[in-house]
Amino acid sequence: MKRLIFFAAFIVCLAKTFAGNEPIDLTKYPLPPPTPVPTSLTQELPVSASISETELAVYFEPTVGDATITVYDAYNNIVSQETVDTDSESTVFITSSSWSTGSYSITISYGTTSLIGYFDME
Repeated sequence: MKRLIFFAAFIVCLAKTFAGNEPIDLTKYPLPPPTPVPTSLTQELPVSASISETELAVYFEPTVGDATITVYDAYNNIVSQETVDTDSESTVFITSSSWSTGSYSITISYGTTSLIGYFDME
């Protein structure tokens, strides 16, 4: 029986975020097999993201080396892809003002870790 367990990690808004930004929940995938852990224990991710009407912001704290950020529209088309060296750039801003209204997903991959999040543009 295969089941995926989603660990929801609420995004910590940094002092650098702009008013009106909506946090994006990021989850690791593929998800590891379930292990017995207390339900009060949550996993802290070194990456957070937020979206506003004009830009997508991705924050790396601490750095994770080279990371690839890919944004997909509802039809699984890539609308943006960027690779960043987080050792020299800990915050990435991607212009989102030209994206259509709709649902999007973001993947952030570094080392052996992949994160995914979902958001809507209104």
